[in-house]
Amino acid sequence: MTEPTVSAVIVTYNRLPLLKEAIQNVLAQDTTALQHLIVVNGASTDGTQDYLATINDPRVIVENLAQNLGGAGGFNWGIRQFIEKTSDDYVWVMDDDSMPTPTALTKLLDLFASHPAGWAASKVVWTDGNWSKMNVPAPIQGTAKTLLHDQTQWLPIKQATFVSTIFSREVIAQIGLPQKEYFIWGDDIEFTQRASQVSDGYFVRDSIVVHASQANPKPGDIVGELDEARLQRYHFEYRNRILTSRRRHAILKLLKTFAHTGLDFLKTLVLPGVHFRGRKLKIILQGTYQGVRFQPAIEYVTSPGEDAKIND
Repeated sequence: MTEPTVSAVIVTYNRLPLLKEAIQNVLAQDTTALQHLIVVNGASTDGTQDYLATINDPRVIVENLAQNLGGAGGFNWGIRQFIEKTSDDYVWVMDDDSMPTPTALTKLLDLFASHPAGWAASKVVWTDGNWSKMNVPAPIQGTAKTLLHDQTQWLPIKQATFVSTIFSREVIAQIGLPQKEYFIWGDDIEFTQRASQVSDGYFVRDSIVVHASQANPKPGDIVGELDEARLQRYHFEYRNRILTSRRRHAILKLLKTFAHTGLDFLKTLVLPGVHFRGRKLKIILQGTYQGVRFQPAIEYVTSPGEDAKIND
């Protein structure tokens, strides 16, 4: 049986020390399946472009963008390059603070050798060895607690984040590219939900990746956010989650999303000690309003010689 081939994609912006470590970890995988590493540099200003120019590993493809397109735009561009510039079977995506252990890719490929799956996600831990709270996939059956405590090696999932998630070329051809208009936050959830509509996805428990983020917060916790510089990100969170729910074509899910947003608004309004209360309330309202009207097209990309398309 021919060994599958893989392109990894790392998206980076102004985090050169982490990027160096991430590249080293990806290139050090214990399998020859890794044929390419596509590094998408979102116009970093910290010397990233100069550093990338010094890499002489033939597997590395450097994409220096003219502007920062956010994580969503970076993954959109990177997966496009996977389709257009390689013939590899799978694309393995991650942020620049994702540190895969040496067998992470091998364990993901073991799944595909045994199951007719179209995509999969690794187990993501934080730097202290505990689960990375913002990177727990959603299982098909049960809740996140099911995944945390169930010791099943390969567990069916319906969504995951872009911290060591892998997709087959066939799945990309069917569902298109990540939604670049999301800019940041939620693009991975929307994309993996799209993938789950056309193929089976699995959580792979023994594929381990360390998420070397500065902290280990719960996802989307605007109420407890203390970093003023991060506030604007929540605008995308509230806007993007509305479209993600709408695309699931389930009115109950959309109502739950609005209810969750309403609860966030209420907590921000009445709980004591909330920092930046007024700005947070405005962000929740504006983001949600824009989410109702937000409807960017999904881009589809094909291999060279085939016609591309764009669908709603």
